[in-house]
Amino acid sequence: MRVIQVNKFNYLRGGAEKYFLELSHKLLAAGYEVAKFCMTDPLNLDDPWSRYWPSYINFEASTLWDRLRAPGRIIYSQAARRHLAAMIKVFKPDIIHVHNIYHQLSPSILDAARLAQVPVIMTLHDYKLICPNYLLLNHGKVCEKCLDGHFGHCFKERCFKDSISQSFLASVESSYHQWRHTYERGIKLFIAPSYFMANKCKQAGWPDDKLRVVVNPVSFLPPVKRQPQNYFLYFGRLSKEKGVDILLRAIAQTNYQLKIAGSGPEENHWRALAQELGLNHRVEFLGQKTPEEVSRLLIGAIAVVIPSIWYENMPFSLLEALSQGCPVVASQIGGLPEIIKTGYNGWLCQPGEVQDLIQALNLAWQSDFVIMSQQARESVKKYNWDYHLRTIENIYHEVIEGGI
Repeated sequence: MRVIQVNKFNYLRGGAEKYFLELSHKLLAAGYEVAKFCMTDPLNLDDPWSRYWPSYINFEASTLWDRLRAPGRIIYSQAARRHLAAMIKVFKPDIIHVHNIYHQLSPSILDAARLAQVPVIMTLHDYKLICPNYLLLNHGKVCEKCLDGHFGHCFKERCFKDSISQSFLASVESSYHQWRHTYERGIKLFIAPSYFMANKCKQAGWPDDKLRVVVNPVSFLPPVKRQPQNYFLYFGRLSKEKGVDILLRAIAQTNYQLKIAGSGPEENHWRALAQELGLNHRVEFLGQKTPEEVSRLLIGAIAVVIPSIWYENMPFSLLEALSQGCPVVASQIGGLPEIIKTGYNGWLCQPGEVQDLIQALNLAWQSDFVIMSQQARESVKKYNWDYHLRTIENIYHEVIEGGI
């Protein structure tokens, strides 16, 4: 079988890229012919198909030329559509699997696949399909206004990066593709990594037969005896929706230590907050860490903390921690409660509630580390890569054969 995997970045940037890269590798190892379609980028991994990729554009620190061409690129990229059409003619895929395509590639690529009569499936790594700002979050608060199908709420609320211009562009983009039915016509099946995400899509009007829940996979390492010390661990992106400021305020009212591995736009702000709270000697900002370094940190952690204030989907940090025997303290929000069961493999607390988080941290500290470690690993055993790959293969065959 010949498969094109589509994602805007071809390097390890976040959860979507982690999955996209590993799935491509696993499919190749299983005997599939796999080609990638991405945006060119200085950070990309080398790839034999990169000559077909559309040019690099930087929306964060853009040149004048990038700013001028940004609206067209974001809403409907003619270049990305042409490039994928050319690649389809040469590679002749049986199916196309898309991941994060927004802005740098745009949904225009779905038209290239539809006109070439190649079926497409899409893994939903965020809520962009039903929310112009990806997060169902409005200035730090959960927001479901756009579930009514009117994406102009994003512009009215200025909820995309707190910018009126970017919120307007995001609203126009979502409204345009809703009007022309780009996703309905272009995608046979959406894969949601959590039941929560699937249910939100249904609430927004997407039919049940267009959605399939397939939980993200995790790689299992050989069991290692954990030696918990006096620290909790957060690892992941340092952005507002992750709620690390809530965690810092909770740690300030305890004697625990906290290690923070990762980077992101809120790093400097949260470093300043830690200093303001007098946590210089109890909180360490470690920066970006390799998977091997994170594994070593998990051995010594009392628990991993996921204090998110947004509708977390199915984060890899959750699954990776549990797979390595580290229990998780997590907000009771989004897809997290589908995995975390209080007292079994972790503890749930109310999002944004400092005192509730402190209580969960205390329960983690008082727990039986050996039993919790065993139960943590057991709770995610079924989400191994072998099972996941078989599930994806079955979906590919079902779509190609017209069963969906």
